[in-house]
Amino acid sequence: MFKLANVEPYDGLHYFRNIRGYLQNHGFRVFHTNVEWAESVDVRSRSLKQQIERILAEDKSKPQRVHVIAHSMGGLDARHMLYDSRDEGFYERVASLTTIGTPHHGSPVADSVVEKAGKILKALKIGDGARDLTTEACETFNEQVESWESQCSVKFRAYAGHQEYPYILDPLKPMWKIINEQEGDNDGLVSVESAKWKDEYFVEPVLDADHFNLCGWWDPAELRRGIKPSQMEQTIKDVYLQIARILAAEFPSDKRD
Repeated sequence: MFKLANVEPYDGLHYFRNIRGYLQNHGFRVFHTNVEWAESVDVRSRSLKQQIERILAEDKSKPQRVHVIAHSMGGLDARHMLYDSRDEGFYERVASLTTIGTPHHGSPVADSVVEKAGKILKALKIGDGARDLTTEACETFNEQVESWESQCSVKFRAYAGHQEYPYILDPLKPMWKIINEQEGDNDGLVSVESAKWKDEYFVEPVLDADHFNLCGWWDPAELRRGIKPSQMEQTIKDVYLQIARILAAEFPSDKRD
């Protein structure tokens, strides 16, 4: 079973904090990918595809398929990658896609950023990523791909996070308020409803974590409810381990000796 990325000797400071090493210690083969920050999903999805192709080309063992676990915008990158390369059958190299805190239906925060700062972002030649996260852009994409995704061979799953306002990472609190007013429960950047994607893909329960926590990081706001760094990290690592074990059970032919 795979998760994607370039192997590094230490992942304690990685975006996915200590998660790769934890899964490796439990017998899973794990990689990281690294796509361009703040770029459009078109750019990021092409980069993701190239990295997966490189991993598969360098790994001569069988089977030649990957399981993608993606956080936040990474889930949209992966969906675009699968759909945009459908005619060449690349999706057959991806057994499953699991998204965590992905704004499948967009984010009112992105709507606000694009509305208020769109001209500035355009002048600075940045912000394509924000435009791809708007509710309008995501709903347009969802309508375009819904039929294909429901029929393709990829197994889809979605996880969502939520925390009450006092325990949200302080820099995320303004975004939490915007999303809460418009869409309700959220993790500080993505609402639960947006992260759920579709009812048939959503895995309960909603995780008690903010957007930052969902990839293994602790923040000082957790002290307000007595959560230590080791406790938060272990909880999230176990979520990823559960995902890996479920996939291994569902795809036994992908197991390695």
